[in-house]
Amino acid sequence: MSAAKSIESCSRFDYALSAYVDGELDPDHAVDLESHLVQCPPCFEQVRLLRSLRTSLKRARPAACPDALRARVAAAMAHEQARDSAHAVEARPRLVHRGYAIALAAAAGVVFVVGVARQRDATPSDAARADAARAAFDRAASNESVEVLLDDLVTQHAQPLPPETTNPEDLPRFDPFVGVPVRRPAFQSIPANFMGARVHTMRDRRAALLQFVVRGNHRVTFYLFNSRAVPVQKAEPILQPRVVRERPVYVGNINGYSVAAAERSGVGYALASDLGDDVSTQLVLAAMQ
Repeated sequence: MSAAKSIESCSRFDYALSAYVDGELDPDHAVDLESHLVQCPPCFEQVRLLRSLRTSLKRARPAACPDALRARVAAAMAHEQARDSAHAVEARPRLVHRGYAIALAAAAGVVFVVGVARQRDATPSDAARADAARAAFDRAASNESVEVLLDDLVTQHAQPLPPETTNPEDLPRFDPFVGVPVRRPAFQSIPANFMGARVHTMRDRRAALLQFVVRGNHRVTFYLFNSRAVPVQKAEPILQPRVVRERPVYVGNINGYSVAAAERSGVGYALASDLGDDVSTQLVLAAMQ
């Protein structure tokens, strides 16, 4: 066989070598390829190398991934897919939250530790690093939950949806969905008209969304939520802490709206409005009474 014909023939079968070694080539093409291999040492050698490579891969011991890590990474992926779906609906550009990026970095750190442990016997230091990475993931996820809550609060205030009810006596039926008692806040000396409420879903969390009009024509959007699941103190540094009447309140500005948050007995309170920080602070404190 001439060199030119040999090269031409090899190029015809080159694409099929991997499929042949994997047993995925149909019988007719396999017969043609085997006839070629008998008279082509280079292709025969390539098939031998491919088979050796696959044998080595089969003997390699796969790294075991802890079930807890698998669950956390799956949850993180599900959260990001939900964020992508929300982006498509809202049709507005939003950046990935800093807390989510930290959470992924923490998860990557755990994967790295697992890969290193595969190469040698586990030691106490390996376990300590894995525990530290998991703890970092949990902290980042907690921080990211607060960012999501505050971002959703401002979005719902800027683009409000119709309420599910305008009767404040219906609010207790929200309790099983939110996980905390949902009642109409008593603002005491601050005039406030109740406009309606709905249950709002934030990924795997829910909050009761309450809408008010105060001081004539200023809209206020309230979130009531489970502060044990979404710790209010994680709002820092997005919001700045204050101590008012011996209670910590977190206050700040997000996308041009005044935002205040606080918690009492496991119930979180957060509001968004176009009022000043001082009035927002008074409102959130009055809501907790």
